[in-house]
Amino acid sequence: MKYLRIITFFSFLFCENVYSQSKIYFGEDWKASTKENAYFYRTINKKNDSLFCIKDYYINDILQMDGHYSNLENEIMEGEINFYNEQGKITNSQTYTKGELNGLTTVYSKNGKIDYTTEYKNGNIYNGVYNGVVVKRFYKNGEVVKDIEHSPPNQYYILKTTIYGKEIDSVYWRTAKGIPLGLGTYKNHKIIDGLNVLNLLDNTVYTYYKNKLREGVQKVYDSNGKLIANMTYKNDQLILDKTLNPLTNKMVSCTYKDNQPLNGRYFEYKPMYNYYDEFIFENGIQKNHNRYTKDKDGKVKLSESK
Repeated sequence: MKYLRIITFFSFLFCENVYSQSKIYFGEDWKASTKENAYFYRTINKKNDSLFCIKDYYINDILQMDGHYSNLENEIMEGEINFYNEQGKITNSQTYTKGELNGLTTVYSKNGKIDYTTEYKNGNIYNGVYNGVVVKRFYKNGEVVKDIEHSPPNQYYILKTTIYGKEIDSVYWRTAKGIPLGLGTYKNHKIIDGLNVLNLLDNTVYTYYKNKLREGVQKVYDSNGKLIANMTYKNDQLILDKTLNPLTNKMVSCTYKDNQPLNGRYFEYKPMYNYYDEFIFENGIQKNHNRYTKDKDGKVKLSESK
């Protein structure tokens, strides 16, 4: 943000007459520039010994910012500061005390209407909204009361809206397109009941809980949104594992007892190393362990058998 700039060229401005008449030119990066290479310019009017009226303009004379500084060299803002886009429409208005956000900040949408407001105290959000790159956060009396994720890294990343309570938090899971998936309740960031979604680098895991224990079908999707595993739990015990066979593109099954493989086969994909492991069990005894790799054409072939 512009108020973080460090500008050294103010050292040659000494008298009130210079302040009131000079234009200070800036390049695209808000560093001192010549008039010929400038993207912006500034005018300064001294109101008193401790307050200066600042107006920044785009090089085409459209206002970019107006407000007051109490210190020119360190650009310490005071009072209401307004910012404008290249069409001259206001984008946001902020209130400062001794260079810290303190008071109301208002953000405007493209049509000129208020998008949201935020109240700051001593540089920190107290009430209102913080609109970040990936999350919109709501505050009340200095505490976060709601988070809405709105910018996923890819279309298969599962988003959430978190409602913060004193003891129990509610998380509403949804797809990147806004389709609801389910609700989970949490205490101290640990799942108690309902749906929990884990977004990993190479897959996404949906798990259902009842009284803090896994219950029902856990679904695993790869980074392309393809279902690669269905794992059935009862009382936190895995009883059936269905995984995608990369050779046939169909599901295979393995039953479990006491969380250990009993009968059947299952596959594990190691995306970091780009291979699949296949395990075959009979009556709890491992009979085969096969490893498959992908060639340059993406075909899966047997590479090792144990």
